[in-house]
Amino acid sequence: MKIYLMRHGEPTYRDTEALGLPGMGAELGQLTPEGIIQAEKAAADSRIQDCDLIVASPYPRALQTAAIVSRRIDRPVEVAVGIFEWLPRIDYSAPAHTEIRAAWEEYKANGGVHRPDDKYPLWETHEMLRARAKKAIQPYLERSDIRKLLIVCHGGIMRALMNQPSLKKIHYCEIRELTPEMLAE
Repeated sequence: MKIYLMRHGEPTYRDTEALGLPGMGAELGQLTPEGIIQAEKAAADSRIQDCDLIVASPYPRALQTAAIVSRRIDRPVEVAVGIFEWLPRIDYSAPAHTEIRAAWEEYKANGGVHRPDDKYPLWETHEMLRARAKKAIQPYLERSDIRKLLIVCHGGIMRALMNQPSLKKIHYCEIRELTPEMLAE
């Protein structure tokens, strides 16, 4: 099976910030007009033209990206709940936008591994994120009707599945191949 990962298009959190939505509510941002254009362009990528299925994160920015690609290449979309974005707090408590950003910066600086002096000690580690993402996609990997799979998700999920926690910037709608070696323990 060939597996491709695609990051969602450029999102906006203008509405979620204006509403003061904390925690996972802060993740409900949709695509910007540029993000829509990015998804339209990505749908033309020859690597994904004949995919059998598109699997998407449940967050609006990924679902919207997957819907655009699905419409362009005429392939079905399914949602894999477990490939939602990295958690700034594993207890699902509700941090504000500023804390989410600061915790993500700490995660990146630490390479996804907690340190004793962490200011934000509750964020999801690389290994936790990787285990969650692998579990979420496993049912698709076992299906005999899928030869080529496109997973529309988040940069953190891509880093986790590729087992590259310190990977630099993954651009919006960037597509990467996920090899069996990357999924090996």
